[in-house]
Amino acid sequence: MALRRLLKRVIGGTSKVPILGPIVIGFYQARLPKTGWNRQHPFDLLHGVDTSGSLPDYMLAPGATAYGAAQPSIIRRALATIPVPRTCHFLDLGCGKGRPLLIATEFGFSAVTGVEFSAPLSRVAQSNAATYGKAHPERTRVEIVTGDALTYKLPESPLVIFLYNPFRQPLMEKLLANIEATLRQAPRDLYVVYYNPVCADLLDASSALERRYAAQLSYDPGEVGYGPDTSDALVIWQNRGNAHPRPDGIPDARVIVISPHSRVEVEASG
Repeated sequence: MALRRLLKRVIGGTSKVPILGPIVIGFYQARLPKTGWNRQHPFDLLHGVDTSGSLPDYMLAPGATAYGAAQPSIIRRALATIPVPRTCHFLDLGCGKGRPLLIATEFGFSAVTGVEFSAPLSRVAQSNAATYGKAHPERTRVEIVTGDALTYKLPESPLVIFLYNPFRQPLMEKLLANIEATLRQAPRDLYVVYYNPVCADLLDASSALERRYAAQLSYDPGEVGYGPDTSDALVIWQNRGNAHPRPDGIPDARVIVISPHSRVEVEASG
């Protein structure tokens, strides 16, 4: 066990070195079984991009969770619930290789930005954004920022923040404090789309936010086998006082912890 911990520290440390990082991450991913997240997703085959793969938490920033890509069908169902997306800036914090950003361009957001701490993942996201942008020049351009999502200044326009379980609770507490502060400083419509919301209780307890949507969503049939499960939890919050009232019948569904830090499920399906 001590040797395994030492090996993880060495791998985790070298994965963050500017020159060695991409080599270490590439070598690690090449050795993974081609199952679940690590299979080449049909989305990648269709669009000529690289958004598949996974990384353990120790190869990422301290306080981050493991990396894997969200399912396109679930992203689309989530973003379809956002009122008037053309007025909103879409912001993915911990964007990884950028799959949600590419899908967000389908919805006409005024701006689409991803923030990623890992330089190797950020470079892949930039390449994906360039490839996708050439194929769809009529859509909003995707911007990738390499940096710390917790120090990134949140845009003061109407905002959709996308999170795919990027952080453990201490970092999520800091992010929530940033969201509450920006709403005090610049009141506006704001939505938090939280995919696999492991820290849902924090957002539920916020006096600045209220739930808009909650569901356990099944993968589309063609996506089964390209992720670790067959459905994922998704909850959306909006600022209190939002110009667009919540739909009737928003479920007060329990978010049930299946595996600490890594998976929850919404009690009521939708």
